[in-house]
Amino acid sequence: MGIIYVGWAFQAWVGTILVSDKGEKGGTIFVAGICVIMGGLCVLSALPNLTAITEASTSTTRIFEMIDRTPSIDTEDKKGKALSYVRGEIEFKDIYFNYPSRPDTPILQGLNFKAPAGQSVGLIGGSGSGKSTIIALLQRFYDPIEGEILLDGYKIRRLQLKWLRSLMGLVNQEPVLFATSIKENILFGKEGATMEEVMTAAKAGNAHDFISKLPDGYETQVNRLFFCFCH
Repeated sequence: MGIIYVGWAFQAWVGTILVSDKGEKGGTIFVAGICVIMGGLCVLSALPNLTAITEASTSTTRIFEMIDRTPSIDTEDKKGKALSYVRGEIEFKDIYFNYPSRPDTPILQGLNFKAPAGQSVGLIGGSGSGKSTIIALLQRFYDPIEGEILLDGYKIRRLQLKWLRSLMGLVNQEPVLFATSIKENILFGKEGATMEEVMTAAKAGNAHDFISKLPDGYETQVNRLFFCFCH
């Protein structure tokens, strides 16, 4: 506090000289003095947080680097081919893969299999054997280190990513719902879908009858629905 009092005294002395000898207006000197005092108080109050400010600045730099980077698999990339007709034959040819976060842990080594169009195929294996990884590769959340994945004989790397994913319906082991209406959650699967298409999707998932019995139907909020389940 002593430094603050010294600052006030110095400003009063300088202000007196400016008013008496230089003809400055007292009001102007008073406002300038208050601004200097308040600015000094703000700086002093910020000093204890200087470490946190420095750390936040460093973290912000890393965040903006992540936001500005262009991913190798870009969901907004319009390049690639969209097939006019899809039979649905899937083939994995000599696939090698490990996750970027675990480069020393191979997940798939020389995987080869073909899923014919129109047939149901089951993948069986222990925990960590790569079943979920195969689906992630098919959806191009990752690309294999070696080998190719084919859809009807076309390399999926060369197909338009949004179009490719629009062909797939996925039910995860642990599904995630967003805190909005049931309708909006279904619309995440196809932007701009009509209500008829939303209902068709719900019927395909055997959910239409259940949703229709809810008080607000497709407009039921998921968080309220979860509350009903819990009680």
